[in-house]
This record gives sequence, C-alpha cells and structure tokens, in this order.
Amino acid sequence: MKLLIIQARPGIGDMCVFSPAIHEIAKHNKNYKVDIITKKRTCSREIFLEDNQINQIFFLEDLNNSNKQLMELIKKNQYSKVFIFHYGARYPIICKLAGVKKIFFYGIVKKNENIVEKYKQQTRLWLQNQDLKFFYKIKRNRKIKKNNNIVLGIGGSGPTKKWGLDNYINLIKKISSKKKYNYILAGGLFEKSFAKKIIKQFPKIKIKSLCDFNIKKSINIVDGSKIYIGNDTGFMHICAGLDIQSFGLFGDTPANYASYTKRIKPITPVGIKRVGHGSLAINKITPDQVFNTIKKFI
Repeated sequence: MKLLIIQARPGIGDMCVFSPAIHEIAKHNKNYKVDIITKKRTCSREIFLEDNQINQIFFLEDLNNSNKQLMELIKKNQYSKVFIFHYGARYPIICKLAGVKKIFFYGIVKKNENIVEKYKQQTRLWLQNQDLKFFYKIKRNRKIKKNNNIVLGIGGSGPTKKWGLDNYINLIKKISSKKKYNYILAGGLFEKSFAKKIIKQFPKIKIKSLCDFNIKKSINIVDGSKIYIGNDTGFMHICAGLDIQSFGLFGDTPANYASYTKRIKPITPVGIKRVGHGSLAINKITPDQVFNTIKKFI
C-alpha cells in the first residue's frame, strides 16, 4: 500500500518545517510506503537521503506542473491516501479524479495563520491523535563526531533577509577575542563575493565557503558543527535538523516560523515587538546583541 504527501511550498526551510508532520504521518501508517510530491528548490532528496520512512520523492517541475501528468502519476502509483498541506481545490480534485479514496487537505479558502500551528492542528485531526510529538531531525545513518566549527549563514532568499558584511566581520572579531574557532560560510552562488570579503579579512583564521558546493556535500561539511549563527535561510533549518544549536536572525520574516523546533533560537531587533515581512530591520540586529546571545554556547 502507498500514500502520498503533497507539500508544494518551494524552499528548503519549508520542507524542514513540515518534516515533523510528514514523519508523524509515516509513523502512523507503518504498512504504507510514503511518497512525497514537492518542488526542486526544497532539496528534499538530499534532506531525506538517509530517511527510511520516505520511499520516493517526485518534483512538480518534472511533471511540468501539469494537472494531467500529476493525475497520471497518482493513478499509476495507486495511492489509497493523500495528505495535502495546502488550501485550495486543485490538488484534492486531481486526487479525486485519479481515484484516491481518502483525501486529507486544509480546505478551499486560504486563511492567514501560523503555518506551524496549522499543520500540527490538522495532522492531529487527520490522524485522530492529540498526542503527536512533531520532533524534527534530519536522519543520519552514522554517528557524527562533534567539532568546533561555527556555521555562519550568509545566504538568504532576498536582500532584506541578509545581515550586512560588517556585522559578520565584527561578530567574528568578538568571538575570536574569546576563543579560536574555524568557520563555515553557508551560502550559495550569489554570496561568493560576500564570502571572499570575509575570508580576506581573516587570513589567520580557517574559514571555508560552501558557495560552490551542492546541498548534499554542504550537509556533510556542516554536520557536527558547534553552532549556527546567521540569516533565516535553508541552512539554518538544515543545521537545526542536524542537532546543531542554531541562532536565526529574524529582521524581515516572522520568528514564529522557527517555532517547530527547539534547536532554533530567534534573534530579533531590540525594540520591535513583532517582526514580519516588510519590517526591513535585519541590520538593526547588532553584533553585540548576537554575541551576548550566543556567548554562553561557545
């Protein structure tokens, strides 16, 4: 028997956020093979690479985002259950036409709500169990030895989510005045020049950039690190899933997006009660504030 989970939000962080619910569904359907349909940017195949609860992962882009191709895929795999972490009629109708008997979804009209609390509430209802644990972890099939690397998350999906260059430089100086560490700069191709400027500032400190590496290799490099400090980005969620204490800088995104795991501690600008999209306050978070928050962990 097979069941399907549809989670079409596009980011790495999105899939990490929803993975506790995915694991609860898998745990409560032990006789089912669990497949996922999502988007390529989630890097789901890398995140679930060593996860024996997940069978196959399909990408909407490979189906040309086509309703017909999606329906054919669902028919071919003969899913008896589908869990849809979205509002709207599109996916439920496709599943119904494909012959799925049990279809679970949020509803038709989208509401403005906390996405973490929503999926917890809905999954409890779907599984008829109010005692679900929703524990987040990226599964690894080997024991990882802890090291003294500090991951600095310099990447981000937009400029308003990125802490400034001088902030990272000043933070490294403050940390180095207390203790010597090696650093890993977690970013993508757009952050290559940013990473080079940081490395140039500290010729005597070992600093490695991940900007040229794929996610699979990057996960292996950051695994075992001491802490993560940086932007609200996919690497923050990955590090938290690898059991790395993570400090996320939230200056233009809602901090409650990190509430699904105790491994992420949000740092928000002083004096702003509620940070959200459009706050434009990422650089109001100071290196002193960040250092004072993380110093007992280093």
